[in-house]
Amino acid sequence: MTARRSRREALELIGTGALLAGAAKGFACVSAFAQTSPAQAAPFILMDGHVHITNRIYWEKIDPWQPTERGWDFARARAAGVNCIIENLGTYGYWNYNYTPKQTLRLIETFHRFAETHADKMGVARTVAEARAIVASGRMAVFLGIESGFDHEGDPDVLAAFYRLGLRSIQFATQSGFNAFSDSALAPTQGGQTSDHYHGINERGRALVRGMNELGILIDITHGTEAVHLQLIEASRAPVVASHDVIRAVSGVGLSDAVLKALAAKGGLVGIHGGAAVVSKRYRKWMAENPAGAANAARAVTAMVGFAPSAPRPPGDRGDYIAKMDEEFADRWKGLDAWREDPGAALPTAEEWAEQVDYVINTVGADHVALGLDLVAGRSAVPQTPSGYPDLLAQLRRITSEDNVRKIAGENWLRVLAAAKVG
Repeated sequence: MTARRSRREALELIGTGALLAGAAKGFACVSAFAQTSPAQAAPFILMDGHVHITNRIYWEKIDPWQPTERGWDFARARAAGVNCIIENLGTYGYWNYNYTPKQTLRLIETFHRFAETHADKMGVARTVAEARAIVASGRMAVFLGIESGFDHEGDPDVLAAFYRLGLRSIQFATQSGFNAFSDSALAPTQGGQTSDHYHGINERGRALVRGMNELGILIDITHGTEAVHLQLIEASRAPVVASHDVIRAVSGVGLSDAVLKALAAKGGLVGIHGGAAVVSKRYRKWMAENPAGAANAARAVTAMVGFAPSAPRPPGDRGDYIAKMDEEFADRWKGLDAWREDPGAALPTAEEWAEQVDYVINTVGADHVALGLDLVAGRSAVPQTPSGYPDLLAQLRRITSEDNVRKIAGENWLRVLAAAKVG
């Protein structure tokens, strides 16, 4: 991009895939999984529907197009064949005094600046057609989503403004506590609040669902209570997703069969999580037998997600408070990189991840499952690094047909994103 080019022009170029020159530079030999299938003209889509990278750029000041030691980065994921993601901004501790929109704007601007700088390798997708064009150009297509809150008051104008800035997926419930429109399953552990304040979602929540349907924002039910799950599925006219979850019948936690079947009946999907503590029965058994290991397994992520400032904002504050809050939260974020797994932990395998997928296929069909790995530093996961996506594809090919592999690997995500707008 030149200094003279306007921001609007830059964003248009990024969004439509017009910057083709040098698109495949450095990636000519990425992965056979990203190449065009002889049987089908369209490129094979390998898509992770729940990625966190903008927070790393914001807090760690990294360039994730360079490989990093821990956590997710573009470089290793792209080399492993990934060519499309939903990038989830995480506002986390910025939920007091409704600082959430402020933090959302900071992260959105960080995301767009980074995408502009690396427009030869990636493009911002606002539609499925744009995503396919970006992938066809040899670049990574990136949809923008958010978890842990875009605005805890649920203002429809704030929602519409973020849509204009490219937001296409929103996790309805938060990790920080119940908001003005939805309960949260994590409210007791993260915010010390009840998990059934509204017994699901309230009328404001239902109005937000209508607004998201009309705009074309994909609704993510993850981290809601079961009542939230079922009520969101019922209220939405469009398919909804559980972007990063597992199946209770397989690992003892996650979506019930009732929610899974209702989700599928509405046309939605579950993105199977990679986190060791939810995806693996063996790891959960190890935690039960090793209380110290169990405490360590959750320590770094829980401390970050459950962050609360050390003091309330004083009356008359003119900017000192947010600076202190940023400093405190940055320390929690750095704790993710400092975390280490206990020796002897029963780390999950790609086969165990595939058990979750297989159960969904056999229960509701292959149209309703995808990848939503949520790979972050601060906990063990499968795959252990972003280089491991081919291991998951190999397991998919072991348990199901090639047509189903294409759906699960990425086409299911594109289908629900295309169906999100019903207004």
